[in-house]
Amino acid sequence: MKTYLVKLTPLEPYFFGNEKTFLFRGEKNQGQRGNSYYIRSERTPLQSTLMGMMRYLLMPYRDHRHYEENAAVIGKESFRIDACDQSFGVIRQLHPLFLMKGDRQYIVTPFDAKPGQETYIPFSDYRVIETDRGEKRYAAEYDAKRGLADSYLCLADGTTVDADQIFGTETRAGNRKSSGSDNSDSFFKKEYGYLKDGFCFAFYADLNDDAAIPENGRTSAFLGQGKSLFSVEFIEENNTVADDAARYIPDDILYCMSDVYCDEAIDDRCLFAVIRDRDYRTYETGRDGRIAKGSTLYKLIKAGSVFLTENQEELSGLLQNADCRKAGFNCIVSGRKTRV
Repeated sequence: MKTYLVKLTPLEPYFFGNEKTFLFRGEKNQGQRGNSYYIRSERTPLQSTLMGMMRYLLMPYRDHRHYEENAAVIGKESFRIDACDQSFGVIRQLHPLFLMKGDRQYIVTPFDAKPGQETYIPFSDYRVIETDRGEKRYAAEYDAKRGLADSYLCLADGTTVDADQIFGTETRAGNRKSSGSDNSDSFFKKEYGYLKDGFCFAFYADLNDDAAIPENGRTSAFLGQGKSLFSVEFIEENNTVADDAARYIPDDILYCMSDVYCDEAIDDRCLFAVIRDRDYRTYETGRDGRIAKGSTLYKLIKAGSVFLTENQEELSGLLQNADCRKAGFNCIVSGRKTRV
């Protein structure tokens, strides 16, 4: 087995979709902020998107007529988050997405970070409260007006970079075909994303020795709803991201380095948690090459979420999922830094 650093550099603005759909006049807004005809790209691709890209780049034939030959190399089916014992051929495992600038690696800053700091400084002043679910804690230092930190943590020196210094947006107008004489509802805006100042996406991939890496380790791929062009680079090297991250995380914290799928209640197992979520739906490619939208909508715990618990082993075991880990989901890091 060989481990590769895979770097993805967008060569044009990208659009990574989500469950939000366009809303037009007369339709309920459902609490979305801003104009009802506005839709925004996600900042980063999902792990399943990365798995789909890797399967495409490594399959020997680029058409559905050679299904059996391709299946022998990259597996018979697309990744499904609720599936068991899936195999992806020469792809042993993907690891969580992170960002790079030069040789520096950046992960999502844990969500218990105090905003406005140049380094990751977690909440430390907890107040104990009694609830119907037992004893819980809340962070006395949390300021609802400032909200949560939105930044990335540099694994080289522990400094943080605000997300708005990394991600930019570009708004494009479009229109849809109108069935009536009044086409005022036909226009919409899509907010595409791009990376600023030399940043790129990156992840590690464990592959069989016989995996056919692109010539010279370089190729390109189209990703996202707009089929945006990305350059792809494969570099064989060891993966130390999780170990490097653990050096900055307090030893009583579990940190989600990737998005996490968990279908069990975890509230009762936490004293304190800071969680963001994102919608997720699977898409499957049939033998004829057609893509079908899955019927089930899942909620994922977003990368950067943290859990404070008295029983890390029990909670970590609940969040671990070997099948999800194959695509880079459900990577849980136990902190190793002693709280001051």
